[in-house]
Amino acid sequence: MLTLQNLTTYTQEFGRKHIAPLTKRTDEEARFPQEAYETLRKEGFMGLLVPKEYGGLGGGNFEHAQVCYNLAQFCATTALCYMMHNTSTACLVAFGSEELKNELLPKIAKGEVSLALAFSESGSGTHFGLPDITESQNGAKRILNGCKSFVTSAQHANFYLTYTNSCQVAGEKNIWLVSKDSQNLVHEASTWNGLGMRGNASMPVQYNNVELEEKWRIGKEGEGEAQAGLVAMYFVTGLGAVYSGLGNAAYECALAHTKERKYTSGSALKDVELVRIHLADLYTKAQSSIALVLDAAKSFDEVGAAAAPKIFACRINATHNVMDICALALRLGGGKAYNKALPLERYMRDALASQVMAPSLDVLKVWLGDAITG
Repeated sequence: MLTLQNLTTYTQEFGRKHIAPLTKRTDEEARFPQEAYETLRKEGFMGLLVPKEYGGLGGGNFEHAQVCYNLAQFCATTALCYMMHNTSTACLVAFGSEELKNELLPKIAKGEVSLALAFSESGSGTHFGLPDITESQNGAKRILNGCKSFVTSAQHANFYLTYTNSCQVAGEKNIWLVSKDSQNLVHEASTWNGLGMRGNASMPVQYNNVELEEKWRIGKEGEGEAQAGLVAMYFVTGLGAVYSGLGNAAYECALAHTKERKYTSGSALKDVELVRIHLADLYTKAQSSIALVLDAAKSFDEVGAAAAPKIFACRINATHNVMDICALALRLGGGKAYNKALPLERYMRDALASQVMAPSLDVLKVWLGDAITG
């Protein structure tokens, strides 16, 4: 049974048994890892951040990073989809009304309900903090209109955490939980054909006069921007963890190949001094990525003053490192890697997503620059 004490070992065992066998198919068929996702539900992973009083494990950002990191070593797509759920759950836990938490958190803890983020819009791109989606009031109901451009796990998660413009408080934002089965919610035919992260089921979702009761708003009217700030912290940490896990998987693959690749003389590729130097670089980058991620997550949980800069930096660091690791690992893999006999080609494609996924690498550097200069 999953606990906070056995997170690493349990997640690694889970990944080997339930995720690894599906990874190749997920990539080749651009297919959502449904079986793995359903097993994550059954094994208690969805309740990682749910407080114990609601039946969850009561974890924080540190545990969130641990699990995302370990899942990503088996399938970055699966880890990404799971990360979106955790991020959305953290927002509900921190800001949801007691009514909403009592209704949903026990179900999340049991794996009966999963969440996804609906923040990205074409009008704001990788900044995603400036939604165009509008609200209007119809009696006691709120009506949503607009389109979210990339909803990961679309149609597989039960609710979408949706960022909107408040119609009650000028210039302010709201966050709502919108059921995937809501009337007038339209899932466009999937346009996702990613170079990497191919199974994340990301698609545009139209809100065409979607009607909501007020109880589905997270927190108070007009407080969505502050809530989005917390979402960003878990989201960016989670991405840093996912790409750290991917980088470590590439390092492990390259290391194994250099031990197994033999010459006619009987020596192995690892016996070449330059190869060992390259492996040292790979190991250093892989270790530094997850070390900074975990330090940033711990700082956030402890309400450290430097938490936000560390979180932005951990994702920037993981992004640069994973691309460097995969490129060098591909070189060490040689023809076997390029010919897809090794998974390094897939790792490389997944890694490239790290620089463009919102908030993009450049946007994060702006945020970090602002944070460290006050």
